[in-house]
Amino acid sequence: MSEADFEGDIMRTNRAQCPGCKSKELEPVFSRKEWASFVEGENDQRRRFVKAMDENASLAFENMLLCSLCGTAFTDFVPPDSALSDFYQQYYGNSGYLAKARRKVSLNVRRIFVLKLLTRGRRFIDVGCNVGCAVEAARRNGFAATGLELDATAIEHAKSLFPANRFIVGNITAAPVGEVFDLVYCTEVIEHVPDTASFIDSISKLVAPGGVLSLTCPEAGARDALIRMPELRPPEHLTLFSHRGIKSALAPWFKRVLVLPNFKSGNQVIAFKG
Repeated sequence: MSEADFEGDIMRTNRAQCPGCKSKELEPVFSRKEWASFVEGENDQRRRFVKAMDENASLAFENMLLCSLCGTAFTDFVPPDSALSDFYQQYYGNSGYLAKARRKVSLNVRRIFVLKLLTRGRRFIDVGCNVGCAVEAARRNGFAATGLELDATAIEHAKSLFPANRFIVGNITAAPVGEVFDLVYCTEVIEHVPDTASFIDSISKLVAPGGVLSLTCPEAGARDALIRMPELRPPEHLTLFSHRGIKSALAPWFKRVLVLPNFKSGNQVIAFKG
């Protein structure tokens, strides 16, 4: 990442290289103005994101960039943490997760049952756990389960719904110091993160020797289709990794990284710690 960009009270960070493969061979695909014009013709929540960027320039990008080497798509600017925190507090809630909690627990029970076959240990942490459905699913699979979530309200719900588990409020730096986990679970989080390298470094330190990271995130589409992708919604999603991009991003910290075949669009990754 390059130095912060100051313009009046705007403080953003410019990204001069791909967050996946670190290439500097980048091309602008479309501008914020072009994306906003497209979104205005669609009847979905992305209109709110256009409004948020219009109201707070710290949240705004100028161009969507595409890595010529690996195909990862990302905003040229990322907001400061304070602006993102305010954005999420204003535009997000937990009602959707609460309404589907039982179904989400059942779905995650099946997923984690398969993942536990990859590691002998039974220490589990979900980074970005929301209301704790995957944490409860891990407990039902025999893990000592911990959930980490930035949203304090979500953690209150998690503790109420699933009191047998441990829940911690904070970002990844709030993870228990010195503790490691045999299965680290991180679903649909990394695309939100301004500094992906720092995030991956922190999450890798949570994985025990011989442990496994299970990570999912949206996938970058074809160049011509990128502007139409519903997953493209800055400032919520700042990076859409290609298969090659997410593998390259994780490779320096893990012995082996597998991007699994997926019938749905999206990256499903298993990374093994040496």
